Amino acid sequence: MEYANPNIQGQQIEEGLKSRGKYLTAFVCLLFAILLLRLMNMQIFKGTYYEEQARNNRLRIISIPAQRGKILDRNKEVLADSRPAYNVMVIPEDIRDVGNISKKLALILERDPGEIVEKIGQAKQKPFSPVYIARDIPFTQMANIESQLFTMPGISIDTTNERDYLNRGIAPHAIGFLGEISRKELEKAGEDSGYSPGDLVGKSGIEYVCEEKLRGVKGKRAYEVDALGRKMRIVEEEAPFSGEDVTLTINKSLQLIARQSLGERPGAVVAIVPETGEILAMASAPVFDPTMFLSPMSSESWRAVIGDPMHPLENRAIRGLYAPGSTFKVLISALALTEGFVTTKTKYYCTGKYTMGNTSFRCWRKEGHGGVDLMTALTVSCDVYFYNLGERLGIERMSGFCKEVGLGRPTGIELKDESGGLVPSVAWKRRRFKQPWHRGESVITAIGQGYTLVTPVQMAKVMAAVVNGGKVMTPRLLASTPQRLEMNLNIPKEELDTIKEGLRAVVDSEMGTARVIKDQMFSIGGKTGTAEVAKGYTSKLPDESDIPFKFRDHAWFFGFSPVENPEILVVAVLEHGGHGASIAAPIVRDVIKGYYYSKGLSDEQVRQDSQ
Repeated sequence: MEYANPNIQGQQIEEGLKSRGKYLTAFVCLLFAILLLRLMNMQIFKGTYYEEQARNNRLRIISIPAQRGKILDRNKEVLADSRPAYNVMVIPEDIRDVGNISKKLALILERDPGEIVEKIGQAKQKPFSPVYIARDIPFTQMANIESQLFTMPGISIDTTNERDYLNRGIAPHAIGFLGEISRKELEKAGEDSGYSPGDLVGKSGIEYVCEEKLRGVKGKRAYEVDALGRKMRIVEEEAPFSGEDVTLTINKSLQLIARQSLGERPGAVVAIVPETGEILAMASAPVFDPTMFLSPMSSESWRAVIGDPMHPLENRAIRGLYAPGSTFKVLISALALTEGFVTTKTKYYCTGKYTMGNTSFRCWRKEGHGGVDLMTALTVSCDVYFYNLGERLGIERMSGFCKEVGLGRPTGIELKDESGGLVPSVAWKRRRFKQPWHRGESVITAIGQGYTLVTPVQMAKVMAAVVNGGKVMTPRLLASTPQRLEMNLNIPKEELDTIKEGLRAVVDSEMGTARVIKDQMFSIGGKTGTAEVAKGYTSKLPDESDIPFKFRDHAWFFGFSPVENPEILVVAVLEHGGHGASIAAPIVRDVIKGYYYSKGLSDEQVRQDSQ
């Protein structure tokens, strides 16, 4: 039997222990090296990052909204202001149980929990930045949430200044409205814009156009929080800067008259200073409540608004497109005089119809007007007189002149999405319908029917040029926008004066189509217009009330005062309103009368001032 050498065995054990010790030492050294590298990474390379994280665990920095600038009328009367409001805010990083908190808030705010969950989810892009969950909540809801804040870490109540539209509905289309900034708008604005999810921004009208000026600059407040995200103390505060006020050219009292005169009938009223292009009133109906967009709308409510067949959000003053009807005869008169096709004494004989080949075009007065000159043709709105002019002038001359004075393109007023209208031509019809232009189409174009489409603000612009001596002025809503003369009409003053006298006779003469608005206190000149909607209905049905509403003609009237040196010109159009004299003309008269009384004049002074 062989026995192991105890010395050799002990040596082997000793060597094994030494080997294990080396491995253990190497492992410890490796572990130490890893820890050292981690420490270097945390303190040197990512020190700032972790310092910020640690600071955020105890500090919260919130934005303090700036008070939005006021929107004022030309006399510094307030049209849009701000008022105190209670808002619910969330800091996503401090929320431990999104589902539970969302249910609690939804119960108090009477909202869908999913809506609140979605908002918190959107806010997680900036986890330490507060985001609005609900705006302008009632006092009772605020008090209820305030009493439960200790159970809802990450939720806070904030007091801000919310938009307040005085005389709600007086000018919502011109002033515009605010709404929550969209994801697309946020992305477009960029991270350095100062905007955050939930912020309110201008969506339309002056609120949109002057957003940068009105919004102001946010302040900020830094405060400490405990482990549960509850506020401890304010560390630092930087006050916000309020937005700048914006002054409009609108006269509040005239705007109110225009708005009330329209009622809920679809249409528009535009009042302008002919000499400067300043808009004194811009009303569109039906109206909407601009405050309904300050809080998030349900998809059902939004669909109801945009699906309303009356289109209350549409600013008909700048976007409504209508055939100009007989108001167009004023421009045709100016063109014919300019081009020398007629003089003020040129006469045409009206038998009640105008024949071209095998086609007859009827005058609105079936028995005719007999022999009429230009002034008389304007006074009685004789179609046959202008049929003659339309055939002689031709579509290219009429088209060129209309484009020159500003039709067929936006006026340049400081509002987005303005329609340009339509001025037809030979090339346009060939391009649009692949058809040639017919002589008969020139004839009906001359009386404002056919393809021509204009907006109320376009008509205010071009008619102002006719009555102010030929100056085509760009319409403007902002008092800060400089006057802009686009061109001068090449029409002798005496001929323009003849047109004005013809327009005076429209109201003053016993034969005038707008004699129903004659007022003994002030002089008015103007022109009626009836824009055909559905050809044939008027002739087939003797009683207008029998015509379905959607097929009734649009009613136009523009008027100016005083006739000799106009200070105000008003355009009114009523969709499916029938004849301009009966429904549109009284609106214009009321606005003009309001203009004189807004100057603080007595009845006798009004009479003297306007003669």
